[in-house]
Amino acid sequence: MELKRILARDARSANEKAVAQYGPDVMVISTSQVNGLTELIVAVDLAPLTPEEAEPFLKTDFARPHSLKPTPKFDVLLGQTLDHNKRTSRERQATQVAKSIVEVSANPTHTAAVKTKTVPHKASKPVADETDSVKAQEHDSLRGKEIVALVREELASLRREFKLGQQMAAWQGGIPLPAALNPLRDALNDAPIPVALRALLIDSIKDHDNLADAMGALQRQLSHAVAQTPAPAPMTGMHVLAGPSGAGKSLMVARLAQTAAVQHGCEQVMVISYQDQRAGAWNQTQLLSAQSGVDCFRATSAATLKLLLEEHADRQLVIIDTPGVQMNERLADIRALRADVQCHAVVPVDASAATLRRVFENTDNRWASLMLSKLDEACQPWALLQFLTEKTLGVSVASRGDRTADLVQDVSMGDLVQRALDNLPLAPSDEASPSLRDAAVNSLAASKLSQIAARFQPETTGMTHE
Repeated sequence: MELKRILARDARSANEKAVAQYGPDVMVISTSQVNGLTELIVAVDLAPLTPEEAEPFLKTDFARPHSLKPTPKFDVLLGQTLDHNKRTSRERQATQVAKSIVEVSANPTHTAAVKTKTVPHKASKPVADETDSVKAQEHDSLRGKEIVALVREELASLRREFKLGQQMAAWQGGIPLPAALNPLRDALNDAPIPVALRALLIDSIKDHDNLADAMGALQRQLSHAVAQTPAPAPMTGMHVLAGPSGAGKSLMVARLAQTAAVQHGCEQVMVISYQDQRAGAWNQTQLLSAQSGVDCFRATSAATLKLLLEEHADRQLVIIDTPGVQMNERLADIRALRADVQCHAVVPVDASAATLRRVFENTDNRWASLMLSKLDEACQPWALLQFLTEKTLGVSVASRGDRTADLVQDVSMGDLVQRALDNLPLAPSDEASPSLRDAAVNSLAASKLSQIAARFQPETTGMTHE
C-alpha cells in the first residue's frame, strides 16, 4: 500500500479526483482542511515487482517467512539482546582495567599508589551497581509473589464469607425484627462486615423497637467487644515496626522518632532501615529523619545491623524499620540478634481480614502492641473490629494526616466504633435518621463522661460522680 495526497476546492471535488486517478476502489484514509483547500489522504495498491526488482529482497531473511529456521519470539530476542549487551559491557570494563594495569606497570614510580586507588575504584563500581540491580530484581520478584499470594487469600476469604453468609441467611431470616429496624438491618447487610460479626450485631438489636435504642445497643455491644487494655507508646528501648507493604510503617517511624526527640533530645534517638530494597525507600527515610533531626542508618545485612546496635547501645530509643516483603524472616533475624527487642505490628485501620490474618498468622512473632495507621482515611474498619474482638492485643499509637506530628498516643476504641457506625449505608431520606444521629451522639457522650469520671475518681474517698 502507498499513501497519496490530493488537494481540491471541496470534499466532492477531492473524491471525484481520487476516483478519476486511482479508480473506484480507492480507500480514503483521512480528510482535513489545509489553507482553505480540502486535503484527501488515500491508500493505493503498489504495482507488483518484476523478478529482477524482487531479487535483492529475496536474499534477506525478512522475505522468507517459510524458511526452515523459525523466527524466535520477542521475549526470547529481548533476553538474548540484554545478555549480549551485558557481556559486551563486562568485556569493555575488563579491557579498561587491563589497560590501566598495563599503564601502571610501565611507570614503576607510581605503581603502588595507582594500584591501590585507581584500579580497584574502576573495577568495584560496576560490581556494586550489578549487585544493587540483582537485589532490586529479587525484591520485585518476592513482592510480586506476595501480591499473588495475598490476592489468592482474599479470594479464599471471600469464598468462605459467601458460604457462611448462605448458611446464616436462613437463620437471620427467621429472626423477627420490628419494621422500624428494617433500614438498620439492610444497612448491616450492605456494609462490608464479616458474617460472624454481622450475626452478632443483628442478634443484639432484635429486642429493640426503634432505631435510637438499636444504635445505642450496637455501640455498647461493639465497645464492650473491642475493649482492650491500651499499650504504652514505645518511647524507650529497642523497637521494631513490621507490617504489610503500604501500611505506613516509614511514616509511623518518623512520627515516633519526632515525638521521642522532643522528649529525650534528637541525639538520643536513632532510626535504622533494615534490608529495605524498595526504590526510593532509603531516600524517604533520610528525608523523614531530617525533619526531626534524628540520626538514620541503613543496614543491608544482619551483620551490619549487629554492628550498629552495638555501637549505639547508649541511645534512649532505637527504631528499626522493616520492609513489607519477607516480614517474618526479617523479624526472625532481628530476634536472633537481640532477645530484648519489642515488635509492633503496623496495619491500616481499613485493612482486610486476609491482610490481618497474614500479619498475625505466624505464632513465633510475639507482638508488643498494635499500631493503627491512616485513621483519617478509614470509613469501614469492620475487619479490624472483628480482629480486636477475637485477639487481645493492646493498641499503643495511631496516626492520622500527612504530617509527622500527627501521632495519636491515647487511642480510643469508642471513636473507632463510632466511625464504623457513622458510615453505615443508611438511606439519607429515612425519617428516623435524626433520631439515629442523636442516639449515636448521646452514646458517645455517655461513653466519654464515664471515661472522664473513671479517670478522675478519687481512690481514697467515697466521693461519687453523677
